[in-house]
Amino acid sequence: MAEIIHVDLDGFFIAVERQLDPRLAARPVVIGGQPSAHGVVVAACAEATRRGVRPGLSLAVAATRCPDAAFLDGAVERYLEASAAVDEILRDTHTTGAGAAVEWTAIDSVFVEVGTPAAGVSPAVAASGDGLRVAERIRERLQRELGFEVACGIATTRAAAQIASRMSRPRGMLYAMPGYEARLLAPLDVGLLPDLPVGARQRLVMEQVMTLGDLAGLSPERAKALLGTRGPSFVRCARGEDDRPIDRSQPPRSIAREVTLTHPDASEAELAEVVRHLADVLAMRLRSMGWFARTVTLRLRPPVEAAAAGAVTRPQPHRLVRTITLREATALGDDLRAAAASLLKVLWRRQPVGGLGLVLSNLQATGPQMSLFPLARPDAGSATADTLRARSGLRVLVDQRYHVGIRRGLGQGVGVGREGGAVRATGAARAAGAARSVERGGERPIDRGLPQFRPSAGRRTG
Repeated sequence: MAEIIHVDLDGFFIAVERQLDPRLAARPVVIGGQPSAHGVVVAACAEATRRGVRPGLSLAVAATRCPDAAFLDGAVERYLEASAAVDEILRDTHTTGAGAAVEWTAIDSVFVEVGTPAAGVSPAVAASGDGLRVAERIRERLQRELGFEVACGIATTRAAAQIASRMSRPRGMLYAMPGYEARLLAPLDVGLLPDLPVGARQRLVMEQVMTLGDLAGLSPERAKALLGTRGPSFVRCARGEDDRPIDRSQPPRSIAREVTLTHPDASEAELAEVVRHLADVLAMRLRSMGWFARTVTLRLRPPVEAAAAGAVTRPQPHRLVRTITLREATALGDDLRAAAASLLKVLWRRQPVGGLGLVLSNLQATGPQMSLFPLARPDAGSATADTLRARSGLRVLVDQRYHVGIRRGLGQGVGVGREGGAVRATGAARAAGAARSVERGGERPIDRGLPQFRPSAGRRTG
């Protein structure tokens, strides 16, 4: 039997901000802007919430209720990067099993369906990871690898799983046994029902419909009178009945890879080699998932400054970011390498570099339109090349503190400064021209005295 896990990343935005700047761990945090701005609170930490600061509240009022809070504008790109890191863990077959489906409903809310075999997957393999064990693995990996505490609800329907996760906040787990969903939900407050508008809840309370059990007992006509056309569907959800399937066609939000360099004075040729390797790794993953990317983002992270013994090291306050949007989505390594190389040409001005990150976003299920008269023969060896890259590795400038130099999603370096920008191109051709101009600058092999990129022991590096 298929089971649905709802992963509630409660406090997701706050957790990301505190990873970017550990000094915020000792202060209340409010995200949405400065108190002087005419805006509202987007997210608030638990300390601020206890003082009456909640999403939707005016920033000026929030400042009066919690004057010692740190008010932040928010780092949207970093939120998306963290969400992509979570998505990668959820789609890992070692975590959720073969055939699992992942559907995001918000940047901090995601459903995972397990126990239903996909095409080509035997039912025995798909059923090997039941919902309870999969939820345990998800919580353990998100905490260990990303530092996120999440709540998980497990049930046979979407609505029951989401309500169970809300009851488990901030870091708990609740399993609704099959057939007992209605009994579990009946005594709960009607406000826990997903997607129920605030005005609708107020109308239900005025009509003495206080619990989900009260709502489940309404007739379809009465439900329509109180809640409109969606009334009957809310009644079914209150009973634990929800036949909405998990969308298996939804692509991940983005995929990313980041490396840390062993020394900050790498040459242009060395940086270009690392960028090409990152593009190859991400292109290989795109092809394995059957998706195509249209937007490429390159980040140059400054080196970590040396600090006294026992002090916390912090990056320099500027992180360079540039983005290029191609005319058509692609999964070809040549196109992604060319786009990434053109971004490196724009960003790098011989400054010290502590790390590089490459992000592919705007993922689509369809690739570029096929030409009526193909101008070049297709690359028949791409699958073989993917296998060789996965098995051999590449000599790159990586920090020995990280396994094979590749970091998933969030970096461990923290910094409060952020810098962004956008560069648009007409397509891969313009990016390829920029990449060729980079390569004409003169490439040389990477110093063989540097640490090697080793995917695993016992395998030779190329």
